[in-house]
Amino acid sequence: MADKNIDKKLKIFTAIITLIFIILASRLAYLQLVQTEEYQTASEQNRIRLIPIPAKRGEVLDRTGKTIIVKDRPVYSVSISYLGIAEKDQEQVVNRLASMLKMSPDEILAAMNDKKVRKYEPIKIAKDVPLDVVTKIEENRLPGVVINVEPMRQYVYNDFMPHILGYVREITPGQLEKHKDDGYSLGDRFGQAGLENTYEKYLRGQDGHMLVEVDKSQRPVNRPPLDIKGSVPGNNLILNIDYKVQKAAEESLERTMANLQENGFPMAKAGAIVMLDVNSGKVIAMASKPGFDPNIFNGKITPAQSEALFGADKEKNPFPAFNNRALMAYPPGSTFKMVVAAAILEEKKATASETYFDPGSVYLYGRSYGCWKPSGHGTVDLVKAIQTSCNVYFYQMGLRAGVDILYKYAHLFGLGQKTGIDLPTEMAGLAPNPEWKRNLNEPSLQKKYNEQLDTIEKEFAEKLEKAEGERERKRINREKTQRINALNADYKIKKYWNIEWREFETIIMSIGQGYNSYTPIQLANYIATIANGGTRYQPYLVDRVVDYKGNTVTKIDKKMVERINISDKTLNAVRRGMRAVVEPGGTAYGIYANFPVKIAGKTGTAQTGKDKFGKEKPTHGWFVAYAPYDNPQVAVAAIMENAGHGGSTAGLVVKDTLAAYFNVKPSQIGVAARSEE
Repeated sequence: MADKNIDKKLKIFTAIITLIFIILASRLAYLQLVQTEEYQTASEQNRIRLIPIPAKRGEVLDRTGKTIIVKDRPVYSVSISYLGIAEKDQEQVVNRLASMLKMSPDEILAAMNDKKVRKYEPIKIAKDVPLDVVTKIEENRLPGVVINVEPMRQYVYNDFMPHILGYVREITPGQLEKHKDDGYSLGDRFGQAGLENTYEKYLRGQDGHMLVEVDKSQRPVNRPPLDIKGSVPGNNLILNIDYKVQKAAEESLERTMANLQENGFPMAKAGAIVMLDVNSGKVIAMASKPGFDPNIFNGKITPAQSEALFGADKEKNPFPAFNNRALMAYPPGSTFKMVVAAAILEEKKATASETYFDPGSVYLYGRSYGCWKPSGHGTVDLVKAIQTSCNVYFYQMGLRAGVDILYKYAHLFGLGQKTGIDLPTEMAGLAPNPEWKRNLNEPSLQKKYNEQLDTIEKEFAEKLEKAEGERERKRINREKTQRINALNADYKIKKYWNIEWREFETIIMSIGQGYNSYTPIQLANYIATIANGGTRYQPYLVDRVVDYKGNTVTKIDKKMVERINISDKTLNAVRRGMRAVVEPGGTAYGIYANFPVKIAGKTGTAQTGKDKFGKEKPTHGWFVAYAPYDNPQVAVAAIMENAGHGGSTAGLVVKDTLAAYFNVKPSQIGVAARSEE
């Protein structure tokens, strides 16, 4: 009996052992036959690591091809891989690394736990790490922590022409989706503004990689790489910008703003200037202030930096530094008067020799319109009207031309439309006309009228439903008619002022006020068109793209937008008036009296409205010019916000910039006086 029990137990034990072996064999077979590839891949991922070799981004150079304005510089970066160790040990590594990098451990853990990152893919924790910190990290030999050398964007002259250059930052999810077929990956650099954005496809380069064996701590072993694919540097941009002229323009803007703030114009904190080649549209200089240092985008932007750049709170910062004021629209003031002059001559509304008497004001359509000079300019013809910027003359000439003709010539000169410059965020501005005003105001006014009419209909429908007797119904209908008549009368008045174009708007438009709104680059291009005889070009910043070996990848040729149909006789009369502006009796004579290069110019002072307390804000100052007068090469437009008269504000910046272009020595310029407008 005992033997039978032992025998039975042995059989059960044998069956269990057999079952265990079957299970183990099955599992082994499954691992060997089914999951071989998965574990082999994991093993390879643990043993072999793909180290990216980021491509150097292309450089940006001035027109000489010698002055490097933007380049890449090598910096140390710190990455961490999945550690594959106990949570306690992992926490210890993260804490030690965070301490050395002066970071929060939570920042590192958040990066490691990012679901977008693959398990064995190195995660970049910090870049531009100082050498002493790198040395300390390497001495500690932390598991999974790797030091790499990678390029970082360097804007060589810090806050030099940042609005042109833009900046580079990690590609955003939206950009990654848009460019998913262009070979970008999460973490890649991407041009976010300026030329960095416009010419991204040329500047980016092609990344390489290196396959290396690593130990269990994810550190490369001391063996030759298994495979290397070198990176290809990005292409370089050779600009039309002249470094010397650009530098002079920026320094003059800063200097002039500082002087104005010390002398009665505390809000003179912003301005811009553009210089163009009149025969091609090449941008020789474009400066905007306040500026910023694009290098700050290599790291984290602080709240204070963000406010200074973008000005979320307009009360605290009405002058956001990120705004490129060369591409922003402003009322042009008297710089618009050459449009009026060209319009009246071409359309035979007046002749250049026809005179008009300016007593200081003129009474038109029930209102008095004054000249900027209360005593008036006396008898003026077209040339003297431009020379002295006589408002009364241009009020009358604007009315003779009419709004449609003024709009036509503004449009011919490219005002109120984008120039097409190779930068993002250019504003179109506005050349107003009756159709624009109607389209702007009529829909909202009509909607409000319909809503009010519907309210009346509903109100009186309810009253009529409750009315008792015919007499009461008649009374209610009379009341309804009165309400509708009053609504119609109110609508008619609002339509008259808000929808239909009025003569006073033409009067105001004629001196560059009212709805007129144009950018400095538009005004520079308009002056270039006057100077070169009527050809409007598309402004452009980049002359050519070359590869890292110096071979030309693409050459940017000048592009004629339009040859405007204006006679030489008309343009000569306008140019003569502009020359007179800097001659004795002209509004800018005091500024340019001793300037050795013959120029033609125009001052402008643009009203800016009232502040929140109802007080008139300081005017914007404009100055536009071309030079030399007899053989035009360059055209310039400059604005100084909240600065007063244009000649003694923007005019000074234009003079300094022209002096740099024509190599005029400071001793040849003389001491500037104040301008009259």
